[in-house]
Amino acid sequence: MTDTLEPAARKRPKQPRKPEALGEHVASVVDDLQRRYLRQESAAIATLAQLRQAVNAEPGTAGLAAVWLPDALIERELRYDRAEPPRATPSERALHTAVTLFAIHQQSQREQRMHTPGTTFAVACQWLAAVRGNDETVHRRFAAVGTAATYAELVYHVRNLVTQLRAAKIGFDYGVFADDLCLFQQGRALNSGLTGADHVRALWGREYWRASAGPTRPAATDPDTADPSTTQE
Repeated sequence: MTDTLEPAARKRPKQPRKPEALGEHVASVVDDLQRRYLRQESAAIATLAQLRQAVNAEPGTAGLAAVWLPDALIERELRYDRAEPPRATPSERALHTAVTLFAIHQQSQREQRMHTPGTTFAVACQWLAAVRGNDETVHRRFAAVGTAATYAELVYHVRNLVTQLRAAKIGFDYGVFADDLCLFQQGRALNSGLTGADHVRALWGREYWRASAGPTRPAATDPDTADPSTTQE
């Protein structure tokens, strides 16, 4: 599949997707962690290390405030099974996945922001392919994301791409990403007639193939780490 957009259409600015309630919470969490990590605060460094270790754990088992949802979001969708302890909700699972993957993404990046609002996961992957010279390896891995049959399989393939994005210093919007992860877990048909998983697959596919083929991407520097002589109060 190829991008048939005319060059002028490719350059036309598009309104970036905005995070919803869950995404706004995730964006707030990772933005705070990111800022403190880039300032080399020991507490933030330790928190990200704990989050990386918790990437395969169940939501809520890491014992970290960063992986808990605010009460308003929990009350909206929490459900209980009489025969079992409370199960993780789609929002809780999406939050846990997004925050722990961010911890992997930001690891050792002391000057670059890996949470970059306005850039979706799929667009970041297209940029990764572009800077590698249209790397077929990236295309195959992204295709594997698109064919993931389960949430666990999706996360496995996304994690592989996140490590490559880290090496290329390419970030993406973890707020919008969390919303997509939550939607992927919704089995019911949407207004479009698609399940949540099919909707996310279609959305990411469009964003990936319509993204600019060039390697240009927004700068990922943090103003808190900029040279004080070049910043204004």
